[in-house]
Amino acid sequence: MPSLRMQQTQSQQMRTELKQVLRMEQASLLEMPEDEFQRLIAEIERNPLFQRLYQKERLIRHQRFPGTDISPGFYELKEELVAGKGSADVESLLLNKEQLVGQIRRLGLDKFKRYFLFPESGMTAEGIAAECGLAVSEVQKINSLIDELSILSEFYNPSALSSEAIHYYKVATVDKDERGFVIGYSSASLARGRYSINYQRFEELKASGAFTKAESKQARQLFNKLELVNSRKDTITQILQNIIDKQALYLDSGNLKALLPFSQQELAKKIGLATSSVSRATRGKSIGTPWGEEVPLKHFFPRPRMFKKELLKQLLEAEEGLLSDEAIRAKLLEKFGVAISRRSVADLRKELKIPAVRKRKQALTQGRES
Repeated sequence: MPSLRMQQTQSQQMRTELKQVLRMEQASLLEMPEDEFQRLIAEIERNPLFQRLYQKERLIRHQRFPGTDISPGFYELKEELVAGKGSADVESLLLNKEQLVGQIRRLGLDKFKRYFLFPESGMTAEGIAAECGLAVSEVQKINSLIDELSILSEFYNPSALSSEAIHYYKVATVDKDERGFVIGYSSASLARGRYSINYQRFEELKASGAFTKAESKQARQLFNKLELVNSRKDTITQILQNIIDKQALYLDSGNLKALLPFSQQELAKKIGLATSSVSRATRGKSIGTPWGEEVPLKHFFPRPRMFKKELLKQLLEAEEGLLSDEAIRAKLLEKFGVAISRRSVADLRKELKIPAVRKRKQALTQGRES
């Protein structure tokens, strides 16, 4: 029987192999449409080997991301949600499963979350049925409904921003409570978090003969897929969490002037990804704000020039004295920490159609004389 050190070495080698695969396939996964991504997850979780490793062996479990939950719209299942434009697929889905929707409502939000949205690893359909007073077949049907709603989330919770030119997917809503900002994901799979895999325990079970050679190979392939899914979930969550951290004042107030300078390059460096990966992950995605407006993720990365122009306008509106371009440059650095040349100040001032200080003084003098 292999020693513990050998098992740990094999486990480390597996992780290294997975990272290499991850780097090669991560880019294409980030560009995958959301409905295809959700179908991939549903297919993985229906795999008998996944069920064995998740329920019986408990080698796989869900690990929720801090500060996240499911979007309220997911479990409300209100009739008006299926009455809007573009919701025919969801309307058909809910009408055909009206009895299941009624059972979910009778369960109540707490039980629905505990046993269906965020079930504990190892909890079987039989165990959930006993706790909720349901038949096993009903538990299985509710789980299938959750998968289908995740896949069709862009229909039951459509983006108001989509147009013929750009198709947006509303990935989450951001709300605020006593704990701070909370990311409410539109899909159950994202709300459940990433997959945590106990590689060391897998090596121990494999060494004890619990898996055949073929099963071990299949398990490794499954782990590869789960780590790829994790990479996309991790990326989306890190992007949203960093947006919230950086733009908290804006999310708190809804005031555009509170938006801080923030580039995708800066974010990519912070979370250890290529800028192109951040660009892929944010493209065509939006979130709902605490005040109920939907905005594209790219909105949180204001272009530096636009940002500086807004600060200059804000400064001139707030200052009583007439400032020269050099004085404006110095004030921007002192008040906002923004370094900008005098020539750039002049260019931005002209774009704002604000005359030079000499002409502003002349206009003021003429106004007094008249």
